[in-house]
Amino acid sequence: MEEGIKALEPGILAEANRNILYIDEVNLLADNVADVLLDSAAMGINIIEREGISLHHPSTFILVGTMNPEEGNLRPQLLDRFGLSIDVDRIEDIDMRVLITKYVEEYQNDPNEFYKKFKEKQKELKNKIINARKILPSVEISNNQLKKTSKICVKLEVDGHRADITINRTAKSIAAFYGRKFVEDDDLKTAAKLALSHRLRRLPFEDKTLDESELEALFDNEEIEVKNDTQLEEKQSEMEHNQTDINLLKNIQNDKQIHNVREKT
Repeated sequence: MEEGIKALEPGILAEANRNILYIDEVNLLADNVADVLLDSAAMGINIIEREGISLHHPSTFILVGTMNPEEGNLRPQLLDRFGLSIDVDRIEDIDMRVLITKYVEEYQNDPNEFYKKFKEKQKELKNKIINARKILPSVEISNNQLKKTSKICVKLEVDGHRADITINRTAKSIAAFYGRKFVEDDDLKTAAKLALSHRLRRLPFEDKTLDESELEALFDNEEIEVKNDTQLEEKQSEMEHNQTDINLLKNIQNDKQIHNVREKT
C-alpha cells in the first residue's frame, strides 16, 4: 500500500496447494465462497480477478468438509461436487465408548507417549497408502463393472455423471489399497455407498437416505442382467461370424460356378 505496488499475497487456497483443506460447518459458508472453493478443488487453479488484477495460482488440494444437517443443508449442486460422504453417528457400543474415554485420558496425560503407542500402526498405514499409489495406475476395472455402475446410477435417478466416475475411481482406489490390480464387485458396492448417499433425489422436506440392502439387491440384479447382456453379445458375435463364413462359402461357390461356365465355353 505504501509503495503503491499491486502484489499477490498468498491466501488460504495458495497455502492449501498439495495439502488437505478442512472446513468445519461447510454448509454455513456463503454461496460465493463455496463456489470458489469447489471450483478451485475441481480445476486445481484459483483465479483472482479484482481491482484491475487478473492472476491465477495452483491450488490442488483435497477438500474435507463437515456439517450438521440440522443447521442447514448444502445446495444439491454443491453436494454433487463432493466426491464421497459419510454419516457420523453416535457410538452405542459400550466397550468402544469406554476405550475412547481411556484414549482421551491417555492423550491428555502424555501426548508424546500416546503418539509412540500408535506410531508403528501409523507407519504401517502410511506404507500401505504409498504402495497403493504405486499400484493404482495399473488397477483394471472390467467393462461389465462399468455398465453395472452406470445402470445402478440410472435406476437411482442420479443426475449427471460424477457419481459414475467417482464410484469407479473409488473402487479402483480400494482395490489398490488392498494390493489388488483388479476391481472386485465388493469394491464397487463399498464405493457406491460412499458416493451415492448424498446424491439421491430428495423432495422438499424429505429426509431420504440410501438403503444399503436395496443397493445390495440392485448390484445382485445388475450382475445377472450384465451377464445376460454379455451372453447375448457373445451369441450375436458368434452368429455374425457364422454368417460371414456362410457368405464366404457362397462367394467361393459362385466363383467355382463362373469358372466352370468359362471352361465349358
